[in-house]
Amino acid sequence: MELTPDLSEICGIHAGDGYLRDDGKRRELDISGNFEEADYYNCHVKELFKKVFAVEINPRAFLSRRTYGFVIRNREIIKLFHEIGFPYGNKSTIVRVPRFILSSKNKLIYARFLRGIFDTDGCVTFKNRKTGKYSEFKKTHHYYPSIRFSTVSKEFANEIIFLLRELQFGHITLNKYKSSNLNENIRYSLIFYGADKLNKFFKIVGSKNIVKLSRYLVWQKMGFCPTNLTLQQRQDILNGKINPYSMAL
Repeated sequence: MELTPDLSEICGIHAGDGYLRDDGKRRELDISGNFEEADYYNCHVKELFKKVFAVEINPRAFLSRRTYGFVIRNREIIKLFHEIGFPYGNKSTIVRVPRFILSSKNKLIYARFLRGIFDTDGCVTFKNRKTGKYSEFKKTHHYYPSIRFSTVSKEFANEIIFLLRELQFGHITLNKYKSSNLNENIRYSLIFYGADKLNKFFKIVGSKNIVKLSRYLVWQKMGFCPTNLTLQQRQDILNGKINPYSMAL
């Protein structure tokens, strides 16, 4: 199948939140996130799959596991995902960026894959500066941005860094976390900081997930984004219904 930006974004979505199943009885492509992301699945992911695969998906809530998404049982689509390089079963420790994306040398393809990953498995956060010679505003408002990707696949972490560097994001910090629980895998967290890189990320990569995008839009409008807000609260800030300064501390 021809590699297009839309297909690349779908690959990123699957790498972040997807599961490919073939247990001899069921063949399924399962992609889901949290309930708050329903609009993302209903309005964007659904249309992507329709455009690329000419298939209608029907996102819904999976109450037993508290997620929202969809399941596809189209054998040709499942076969394609596997041939692209996605494994059946738990992929967390072995997921990779598909080879045909890495070798494309196409920056739009890179950006759209990163968008799919960010919208499903990435995060944008803002922090304040509680200590040091900072202004009162910086001490009491969450103004300093960072974008983070986290994975238990070391190879995948390095491949994401490669894509980001190809898009000229410069230095990216890679941290390794080892849990005291011996049953948990080592987690790799890559992160970059600052207003310039944040603005560049949303200009080049962008986001179609309003849960992630709304944090950036509040920060862009106000110069800070309070933590622990719901999507509805952030939308109310953007619509002028809530004063964010009352939530700053």
